[in-house]
Amino acid sequence: MKHLFLSICLIGIVSINFLFSDEEEADATDSKTSSIINNSSFESGDGNQALGWTFAHNQPAVRSDSDSHTGKYSAYINLKNDGEKPSESHIIKSIDGKFLDGFSYELSFFVKQKRSGTGGYIQQYFIEWFNEEKQAREGTGFKDFSSKIGEWDKIIVPDIKIPESARSVKLLFRFVTAAVSGGRGEVFIDDINLRSDNSPQSILSHINLKVDQAQFKSAIELIDVFLKKYPDDLSKQKMLNLKSRLIKFQNLENLND
Repeated sequence: MKHLFLSICLIGIVSINFLFSDEEEADATDSKTSSIINNSSFESGDGNQALGWTFAHNQPAVRSDSDSHTGKYSAYINLKNDGEKPSESHIIKSIDGKFLDGFSYELSFFVKQKRSGTGGYIQQYFIEWFNEEKQAREGTGFKDFSSKIGEWDKIIVPDIKIPESARSVKLLFRFVTAAVSGGRGEVFIDDINLRSDNSPQSILSHINLKVDQAQFKSAIELIDVFLKKYPDDLSKQKMLNLKSRLIKFQNLENLND
């Protein structure tokens, strides 16, 4: 039974590696990336409020048409301490959905400071993942970022790993001053995106990795994602064959147990 186990495993691995010999035949969908954030540039909304976003804390941001990186609108933060009382603004986006285990995401956004912050002013982002029961799984913690005065500055946070079974994510931007007199901060933020590479090559590469790691359930899930997204891809039949082998392998493994 063990010999059969290894044979099926090797067949699966060889099959997936053969996919890359057909790379030259891949269609024009090679380098697609998709953002999971809707209304990333705050274009949709009602007055000061942006659709799908939460502006919170004691001096909340507003949707503004006074400056933008793209489109007409951005989010505008204008902090000014009242005496020594600190000022704080949060911009929050929550996203539900089944994320692809093991994929890396990239957070990017554009920031433009209108003036230099004073009184201990800081800018931070925070990402937190949740499981199906809405329990926090992992997070980045608050991370500082700096930006230029008077011009749009692109901030990129690469290689954000998704924990297994993540079903939702909360993205939070925090702008805050210290408890000192004269604390100020004035900034625009726009074009906030959280992206993964879901091109055919990227998904096939992750399937290959899952097979190499003997994570066959995850590999089958990724094959289903691939077949749904790219039903006309030239690798479709090879993926169907590999899925069939992996399912047979799983059944044999269950019998062994």
